[in-house]
Amino acid sequence: MDNRIVINILRFIGLILLQVLVIDNIRLGYYIHPYIYVLFIFLLPFNIHSWKLLLLGFLCGFSVDLFNGTPGLNAAATVMMSFARPFIINAMTRRKEINPNDEPSLNNMGISWFFVYSLLLLAIHNITLFILETFSFKLIGVVLTQTLMSVFSSTLLIFIILLLFKKSNKKLQKNYLMKFN
Repeated sequence: MDNRIVINILRFIGLILLQVLVIDNIRLGYYIHPYIYVLFIFLLPFNIHSWKLLLLGFLCGFSVDLFNGTPGLNAAATVMMSFARPFIINAMTRRKEINPNDEPSLNNMGISWFFVYSLLLLAIHNITLFILETFSFKLIGVVLTQTLMSVFSSTLLIFIILLLFKKSNKKLQKNYLMKFN
């Protein structure tokens, strides 16, 4: 099996478990609901086929729904975000700027690019989720407040996770290993 597939399977399982076993059990108030499981969709390669992206978005959201007892809310929001992902990538980059086999990451695209990319995708995910959850435009103020607070908290947690698992510089690793050999 390809190394990338194994990494994505482990990433999927790890993020879903972190979301449902840890993040969802931390109460931060009525308006703050961080969602880190969407990082799985963020980090899929640029060249992934649309149908695979939508299917993985559904599976990712549905997995969270199964644990939380929310009938399709996360699945719908994650599919919507997965649908918008290629349009956002195309709007933010030129074809010659990206290697289609790469994944959108801090290393490949830089912090500012990834920050805007994350904010846009999280906003789409959260506004879809909270509108479906309330199913009323009378509570649009609550939906917008929840969206803003949740996008902020999710972005913060996602960047902490990315920095914890960031691939380090190969030269630095080589120099470090040479000192101890």
